[in-house]
Order: sequence, then structure tokens, then C-alpha cells
Amino acid sequence: LIVQSAWTGATLDTRKAVRSRSHRCARGVMKIGMYNFQWAGGEFEVEFREKNIFWCKRFANEASWTEVQPGVVGVNWGKYGNYQLTAQPDGSFAGGVLTTDASGAPVVNTNDWRKATFVRAFTPAEELLSGSAWMLHYENGVPFRVEFHADGHFHSPAYPGHHLWKLNGNQVAIEWGKYGSYDLTLEVAADRRQSTASGSLRGHPASWRRLTYEEALPAYVFKENSCGHSH
Repeated sequence: LIVQSAWTGATLDTRKAVRSRSHRCARGVMKIGMYNFQWAGGEFEVEFREKNIFWCKRFANEASWTEVQPGVVGVNWGKYGNYQLTAQPDGSFAGGVLTTDASGAPVVNTNDWRKATFVRAFTPAEELLSGSAWMLHYENGVPFRVEFHADGHFHSPAYPGHHLWKLNGNQVAIEWGKYGSYDLTLEVAADRRQSTASGSLRGHPASWRRLTYEEALPAYVFKENSCGHSH
């Protein structure tokens, strides 16, 4: 995909940009993980994920982050705006809304400031499960696809509806409405394709369920009839 950079105005091949920038920045000043994001109106949690994915459950939108240059990170947050943040001596990133001057050159408006402070790294279970698709196996049945969306929704194309999931350590709780509630233990493999989760219908261990990993999903999944809740 060829796009125009929101920070330089230059065109770039995002397939190359993601490969060349994401891991370099992850090993440098920009740590992959959860951040406290502050502005004049308050603060909330955001995530800088691998593969240049920027995610905020509270303000869900397709978004990305890019290392503009060493120690400088750009965030393209779609309808929520573009930002440029610079590494600070205390380890945080501070900057503001990215706009343009009279000549059309990009400029950071530090009066409309933003600050991102690292909180913690993701656990292996969080990195694996949040935004992923699996095959669900059960007794006397044909396996089918289920999805753990990053916004906390649990989705199955075969059994649609408004359903939720939560992760506590390696324990996965699925609230599947009329289809029941399930508790599973996640086993994260070094090769994520070999990862599994096993458990059962809550309170009924004989009614077993098993998940086998299929693929990663985008953090932002558009929902035409979204409930609008930040679960």
C-alpha cells in the first residue's frame, strides 16, 4: 500500500516501512506496551503494539504509530488526529497535535499537548489473545472459528451476537449469552501457531472446549452495529 506520510508529506511503501521501522523502534526508546496518555482534558490508556499498531479501547479507531526519526514518534489516529511525540529524559514521550503552518509544512502544536508515559509491557497472553482468531473444538461437533477482538468483544461468525471476553493472567472467561459462559486456560507456545486454550462450560467440566490458534487480527475491527461500549 502506497500512502502519503502525515508527518513529512512524502509517499512511502507501508509494507517496507512497517518491516524496517517497527522492530527498530521497539528495541529502542519506544517500548511496546501500555501507556498512560495525557492531555489537557484528562488521561486514558493507549497501547503501542508490534507491527506499528496504535490502539486505544476508549477511542477505538484504525490507527498506527511510526518512528519518524530516532526518539521521535508519529501517531496517525484517524478521526482523532495526528500527533508527534519526542522522547523525554524521564522516558516519557511528549509533543502535540501535528498540523501545518502557512506554507503547508508540518508543525507540532505544543499548545495542544499530549504526553505518553510507559506503564508496563504486555504479558505473553495479552499479546497473543487480544486481536486473534481461533478454531473452537467441542465434544461431538465440527470445529468453527471464534475471534477475540481487542475491544473486548467475543465474536463467532457462526453464532453472532453481543458477547464479551476477559483475560486474567492466563485464564480466559467468555460470556457467550444464550450459548453459555466458559472458562479456559491459555497455553502460550513459543511458536504462537501452536498455542492452545482448554476448559469447559462454567461449572460443567465434562462439557469441554478447546481452542487452537488461527491468526492475528487487526486491533480495530469495524462493527456496523457497534454497541459503542468500551468493555
